[in-house]
Amino acid sequence: MHKIALAVLVILSSLTSAQAGNAKNPGKSIFQENCVFCHGDDGSGKTPPGIALGAHNLTSREVSKKSDTELAQTISQGRNKMPSFSNKLNDSQIHELILYIRTLEKKE
Repeated sequence: MHKIALAVLVILSSLTSAQAGNAKNPGKSIFQENCVFCHGDDGSGKTPPGIALGAHNLTSREVSKKSDTELAQTISQGRNKMPSFSNKLNDSQIHELILYIRTLEKKE
């Protein structure tokens, strides 16, 4: 019985840590809810849907050179096969998302 209680505590602790991490970085939660399907956890775009749709690699130099304004415009209006998120995300959420995307960039 003690092993079960310990396992439950470990699981709850893990969930609480993950939730706290997302609370500290709301952009990560937004990314996971809206972007991971195509861009993947690492932002590379190497998921089956991402490959099929030509999702950009968010860690690339091409993306890292874009200004926040350019990224916000792409997220808001969509581009090529990427849908618009203007009806789903507000300006603040888009800003948080961009901050998170910047953490995915390759450091060269």
